[in-house]
Amino acid sequence: MNILRYFLNSNKIAHNLQKIAPAYISNSNMKYLFSSLLITFLFSFAETHAQDTTGLPPLVIPAEPVHKFAKTPAALGISAKVQARVAAMKNPPLNIALFAVDRRSSDKEGNSDVIMIITIDQVTKTIKMSSILRDTYVNIEGKGMDKINAAYAIGGPQLAIKTINQNFGLDIKDYFNVDFFTTAKMIDALGGVEVAVKPEEIPYLNNYLKEISIIDNIPPDNVAQPGYQRLTGKQAVAYTRIRAVGRGDFERTERQRTVLIALFYKMQGGGSAMLPVLMSQILPFLETSMSSMELFSIGGTILNSKSKSIETARFPLDSSSKGVRINNVYYLSADMIKTTEALHNFIYKGIKPGK
Repeated sequence: MNILRYFLNSNKIAHNLQKIAPAYISNSNMKYLFSSLLITFLFSFAETHAQDTTGLPPLVIPAEPVHKFAKTPAALGISAKVQARVAAMKNPPLNIALFAVDRRSSDKEGNSDVIMIITIDQVTKTIKMSSILRDTYVNIEGKGMDKINAAYAIGGPQLAIKTINQNFGLDIKDYFNVDFFTTAKMIDALGGVEVAVKPEEIPYLNNYLKEISIIDNIPPDNVAQPGYQRLTGKQAVAYTRIRAVGRGDFERTERQRTVLIALFYKMQGGGSAMLPVLMSQILPFLETSMSSMELFSIGGTILNSKSKSIETARFPLDSSSKGVRINNVYYLSADMIKTTEALHNFIYKGIKPGK
């Protein structure tokens, strides 16, 4: 009931809204946003006590994180050197880890097939996406050298973030995590996503749809033809899993960024009216280490960003990595010094990497 008192304390919520969003939410919208959040909560509260007879989608507030997550520098793998470097910056960017886990049941962790760093410039409100290739050969504390995507399966988001910070000299403190099925639900909540599908991608896309349909025990909704088209949540997820077309995981991460960028633009195009949708239909599917107010602030930044493009990059670069086989297992071996330098240049200095 503490959260009920929090939401009903209009002075407190209004004060917090004014603190986090003065740059992009006008006073005239403040009452609307508070009302939306309050209604969202009340629908959620009522849903636990009565059968819904409205036929409307349920409105809920974000779930609490399912993992214990410590935010001390030591627990996150943020070295004293990195702390000093970031502290010396004026308005350093906010870096958040985004994971999509290949998890087929709620009681078993999977490898993080999507590893991205979402960077938000707190001054310009621009957004960057940095993909880390899942086969990258790195040191995982307590395990030794392995693929970077194994860190999540071994130690959840805590070890996954620690591995990124330790290997790339970063200061990531928070994360978002989804699995393939919740991702599909989020995409459907936004009305699908527009993507240009290549002819050679269709057989593999539909094959993944067949796999999903077997798990869901419903017929697949196959993609019939190539071209620019609106994909459903499951179709979009199947599209992001394609690895056999093009350059394997290199192009697969490009497809992941393509879908995520399309979702960002769709949310951005909706403006402040999209905030209630984010709070009620998107955030409940996200596992995160962030509080509701932090999420609200970031949501406002994304929706009201003046930037018309999202910068993207993939690491390691071709010029500083190569595929190797160790004990008959494929790994992507990278020059970590060059990779870290290129990643830092992109995140902190806005220098677009080469190939």
